[in-house]
Amino acid sequence: MPGYRPLLIVSLLLFAGCAHKNTLLRQPLKTVDAVVDTKQSREDAYALIAMDAFERKDYQTASLFFEKLYDLDPQKSYLTDAIKAASLAKDYKRIKHLVEKARGKFENDRFLNRYLVAWYLDKHDLQKAQETVDKLLSNRPEAKDYELAALLAKARGDNEAAKAAYREAYKRSHDPKIAIALAHIALESHDTDEAIRLLETHRRFYGCDRGVCGMLVKIYTDREDLDGLETVYKSLYETTKDPHFANALLELWAYRKDYDDAIAFLKKYKLSEETLLDVYTAKQDYRRAYNLAMKLYHERGEPRFLARAAILEYEGAKHKTKKLLQSVIKKFEASVYTADDPLFYNYYAYLLIDHDIDVKKGIKLVQKALKSEPDSLYYIDTLAWGYYKLGKCKEAYTLLKPYESDRSQPEVIEHLEKIKACLKRIKHRDTR
Repeated sequence: MPGYRPLLIVSLLLFAGCAHKNTLLRQPLKTVDAVVDTKQSREDAYALIAMDAFERKDYQTASLFFEKLYDLDPQKSYLTDAIKAASLAKDYKRIKHLVEKARGKFENDRFLNRYLVAWYLDKHDLQKAQETVDKLLSNRPEAKDYELAALLAKARGDNEAAKAAYREAYKRSHDPKIAIALAHIALESHDTDEAIRLLETHRRFYGCDRGVCGMLVKIYTDREDLDGLETVYKSLYETTKDPHFANALLELWAYRKDYDDAIAFLKKYKLSEETLLDVYTAKQDYRRAYNLAMKLYHERGEPRFLARAAILEYEGAKHKTKKLLQSVIKKFEASVYTADDPLFYNYYAYLLIDHDIDVKKGIKLVQKALKSEPDSLYYIDTLAWGYYKLGKCKEAYTLLKPYESDRSQPEVIEHLEKIKACLKRIKHRDTR
C-alpha cells in the first residue's frame, strides 16, 4: 500500500486496543470518529484500519476505509486501493460507486480507465467505452487494454474485431483465459478445428491449465475423440496430480481395453495397487493378479484379498485338479465368512455345487448372497444349479423360468436346457 504514514499518535493505540474487543467492528466509522477528532488523526486511523482489514482479507471493510481516506485526502492511490479491495470482495455495486467518483478526475490513470470502460459497458454507453479504450490503446497498451477492446467489440457484435484484439492481448500475456475466449469465438463460428488448434497450442507451450484443458475435454467428448481425451487427461494429471483425472484416464482405458497403458500408468505414478489388481484381473493376467492379491492380503490382513486370490487361483488354472480345488477351498474357508460379500459367497457356492463337492453347503452359501441381492440372475442361477444337482428340477426350473426369454447369458441358457431335459426325463418316468 503506497504512501501511508506510520502510526505516530496515541489515539491509534487506543483504537488497536478496542479492535480486539470488536468495539470498532460494530460501528467502525462512528467509533473512530469518536476517538480521534482531527483530520490527521482520522487519516492515520483510517489507514491503519484499512491496511489491517486488507491483511485479514476483510476486503469490504478495507474498501470502505480506503474510500474514507480518499474523502479526507483525494489521492488517487486511496481510490485505486478502494477499488482493488472491492474487486477482491466481488462487490460490483461498490466498484461502480467508486468508479463514478473517479470519472473526470484521473483521466490519464490506466487502472481507473480500465474500470471506467467496464462501467460504461455496464451502462451500455458504447461510445464512451470506445473513447476510453482508444485512450488506453494509444499509449503503450498492455494485454488488459486489448482484452477490454475485445469485450467492447463483442458488445457490438463484431467477432472479427474481438478476435483481433484478443490475439493482441494473447501475444502480450499468453493468459489461458484469453486462449479460452478465442476458442469460444471459433466455436461460435462453428470452427471446432480452430478452437482445438488454439487450445492445444496453449497446452503444449504453456501447460495444461484447468480451464483450457477442461474446454478441450468437452470438445473431445462431444467429438468422441478418445485419443484426444487420453492426451488431455494425461496432461491434466501430470499438471495437477488430481486423482479425478487419473480415474478418468483409467475409465477411458478400460473402455478401450488398453490394459497395458493402464498398468504402465499405475506403476509409473505408484497409484492404487488395488486398482492395479482390478486391471490385471480385467486383462486376465491371473498370475500377476494372484500374486498381487496375496501381497495385499499379507500386508493388510483383509480377508477380501484372500477371497480374490482364491478366485484368481481357480480362474488361472488350466486343469481343475483335486489339489487345486483343495487350495482354493482352503482360502475361501479362511476368508469368505469374514469378508461377508455376496460375490464371494456366490463364487464359492458355485464351485462347491459345480464340482459336486458339497452341494447342500453351496446352496446355503448362495442363499446368503441372495439375502443381499435377491434379484441377481447370477445368484439365482447358482441356486437353480444347486437344486438341479440335487435332482430338484421342478424347483430349479421355477427359479429360472422368468428368465427363459433372456438369451444374453450363455451359461444360464445352458443350465436351463439341462434343467428342462431333467423335467422331461421326470415326466417320461412318471408316465411309464
